Amino acid sequence: MKELRHGSHECVLTSPETIADGICNMCFKDKPVEFACSSCNFDLCKACSDIPPKVSHEFHSEHPLDLCLRKYDQKPGHIICSGCGNMSSDCFYKCKECEIYLDLDCALLPNIFRSWDIKTELHYSHAHLLKRCRPGPDARGSCLLCELPLSPSSICYGCVHCYGFVHERCRNFPVEFQHPVHPQHPLKRLDFTLNCGPGISCYKCRNEIYTVPVGCLECKFFLHLRCADSMLRGLMHKSHQHMLFYVGCYTYVYTLGFNENYHCAICNKYTGEQFYQCLECGWKVHCECIEIPRSLVKKNFHIHPLAFTIFLGEDELLEYCGVCETMVHVGHHVYSCQECDYLGHIECILRKVLQFCLLLMELCIKID
Repeated sequence: MKELRHGSHECVLTSPETIADGICNMCFKDKPVEFACSSCNFDLCKACSDIPPKVSHEFHSEHPLDLCLRKYDQKPGHIICSGCGNMSSDCFYKCKECEIYLDLDCALLPNIFRSWDIKTELHYSHAHLLKRCRPGPDARGSCLLCELPLSPSSICYGCVHCYGFVHERCRNFPVEFQHPVHPQHPLKRLDFTLNCGPGISCYKCRNEIYTVPVGCLECKFFLHLRCADSMLRGLMHKSHQHMLFYVGCYTYVYTLGFNENYHCAICNKYTGEQFYQCLECGWKVHCECIEIPRSLVKKNFHIHPLAFTIFLGEDELLEYCGVCETMVHVGHHVYSCQECDYLGHIECILRKVLQFCLLLMELCIKID
């Protein structure tokens, strides 16, 4: 029976009598167990058992680096590699005298040509100090501000305690802006404290907001950023010189109120609760009165033909736009596919030939 004293575990490890597969406590891969501690239920594969407990590296030649294994109660739960900037919760090498950390990939490289520029920032989106980093190979979740998914190589500011991230490009997002869905007051990027108490719901999609909301505290009006953005979907049409925006029942009741004096500019009949409106001059028109294609057959829209229709929905069933991935409300006009249940907002489908972008960011840039 072989024995091994390894920096990854405080007990002496022994080779098992029978080689069997197990989850290595260093790389977390299913491999044959080379060494184990039966009392602690700790397993080590052959590759990880060969990793030295201490290294000297040119990146930090002043002191040796010691191998450290993350423990479940470790505070903070993550480190940021001083070489590549990846946030990691696995094994790493650490200088006990300096704030230098290297993940296994960087520590075992002969040369690291450039160190990661770790900056810190206290941001309104989170309770803890954020550090400049990358989410790394285990990237999951979304940016606390733009709500877009994180990629492993995204440059972000992250929390080593909570594994929360803000894209570097998003952290200076304007904190106040005018939005046509709530013209009474400016909408503001509210801080993280609103998510520490009872849950708040998004006015548009009715789902709880777990990220930093956009809202008006005076009116108790809150939105996901993506939902605020989706309510800016615009449609340029030959019937009018300005951008037209879809007004549905939810937007209509909240921002406009019930008004029988709203008439379609083309047929002069009452608009109802679903229509297109120009936010610059107040021009209103029925969806049926403007020449929107009643069917789309080109493959760049969808693999099957799409039909212009009103979404009827089903009880307690949520449907989402296939382009912007925000909720489609019952009673709103959509393009839908009868073959695969795909559907999308009119504006999103017609804009699909263009790269989808955050229109809200464009609005803020114009205001600034």
